[in-house]
Order: sequence, then structure tokens, then C-alpha cells
Amino acid sequence: MDKKRILLIDDDKELCEEMGELLESEGFSATCVTNAVKGEVLIKNGNFDIVIMDYKMTGMTGVDILKKLKNKNIKSNIILVSGRPFIEKTLVEEDLEGMVKYVIPKPINFEELFSKLHSL
Repeated sequence: MDKKRILLIDDDKELCEEMGELLESEGFSATCVTNAVKGEVLIKNGNFDIVIMDYKMTGMTGVDILKKLKNKNIKSNIILVSGRPFIEKTLVEEDLEGMVKYVIPKPINFEELFSKLHSL
């Protein structure tokens, strides 16, 4: 069975690398990018089964990325990580809720995250 390919997008380099290592230890293949624009391009290329992206990043939010990808027929399962309360309301208001498989609150509960990842 092939490893699920996960793209991590977070402008916190240390956190991104640590999450990548944790995902690898759980049997996933993880690629980390710390630039939201580069992450958007990689999502468009469609080489990832799952995308985990932070909501708040330098220069662009996860919601900004979703807006740009809205009509692009993205096949990846997207998980949005946010410390922002009511992010689900923002997704509904922007008509983006159908693009996001799960919203994971910060601080991240890794047991919950791994459970959701294994279910995809």
C-alpha cells in the first residue's frame, strides 16, 4: 500500500518540520513548505492526497488560498488548522466549507489529527 502524500503549509518552519517528522513516523509521506504562495502552486499541481494548512500565515491566510483555488477542481483532502475561533463561520460566509474536510483547532490534538488522517 502506498503512503498517503501530505503537503504541510505553515509559515512556522520549526513547527512545519516537526509535524512532518511526526507524520512520517505515522507512515505518511510529508512535504513541508513555509511559503503560502508556493503551497498554493503545489496544491494546484495535485500531487498530494491531503493538504494540512495553517489559517494564519505571513502574506496570505489559508482562507485566501482556498478562495484562489475555489473553482480549480482540487482533488486533495484539505485540513485547515486554526487557533481562530469561529473559523467554520468564516468558511460558510465565504462559501468555502465544501473545500475543507476538517478544521483542527490549535493547539493541535495529534491523536485527533492522526485519527482523521487515517480515516481519509
